[in-house]
Amino acid sequence: MKRTIEGEVKFVVDFLQMMGMVDHTALKPFESENDIRGLISEAYLLGTYSVCIEPCYLELARKIIDEKGLNLKIAVVVDFPFGAGTTDARVMMVNKYSELADEIDIVVQIGMVKSGRFDVVEEDLKRVVRAAHINNRQIKVIVEDAYTTREEKRKLYKIVMKSGADFIKTGTGFEDKKYASSIGNKVGAQVENVRMMAKYSETYNKRIGIKAAGGIHTYAKAVALFHASGKEASPRMFRIGASGTRKLKESASESGGTLDR
Repeated sequence: MKRTIEGEVKFVVDFLQMMGMVDHTALKPFESENDIRGLISEAYLLGTYSVCIEPCYLELARKIIDEKGLNLKIAVVVDFPFGAGTTDARVMMVNKYSELADEIDIVVQIGMVKSGRFDVVEEDLKRVVRAAHINNRQIKVIVEDAYTTREEKRKLYKIVMKSGADFIKTGTGFEDKKYASSIGNKVGAQVENVRMMAKYSETYNKRIGIKAAGGIHTYAKAVALFHASGKEASPRMFRIGASGTRKLKESASESGGTLDR
């Protein structure tokens, strides 16, 4: 269908607004320093909100971004991707990485969730969230949706909402497909889970943001996840975590938009 001039302009604005809510990500264990340099360059060119990286590259990323004066935030992952550390160790990491990172993405203690120890999960999140906020850093809690039943999600989402975390995040992108399938789940960000997060946000914490991450390779899926969140189009309220961010641009281009920055 042919688009009007107004339609083209609106499409461009929508796309650039979406890019401004993306955490451009490089978290594979074989990422090199050159990969991180490329990530930062690409993030700047695509207009993403941040780069999301492993702790070992924090110093490098901070140096590049500060020396070049780039308008990019740095998100660092903590206890990633298993969420198997002790609370004391997790708090220590939050404190340390907050020296260079702007945001913390921490995996929930998923083993405690599967053990039904929601009391432990609640106390852990209180402490790590407090540590991030004392350091004036935003914190996103990764709930790893592929590993939890609907009943576990109900309990976990409520705890995250009430913990004071700045965001609830769908997953790491490193989920085990076999285990997920064994309990009837798919890996990657799912619209139905984001919609459930939005419902719990309305009840328990309207100010919490939602971050969808994992398997987001098309602009259409990114838009669907955004609409499911019920959040305003702001990096404070909604994020997309994606390593294939350029694919989002390519798929948007195929839809007929003029996407030159």
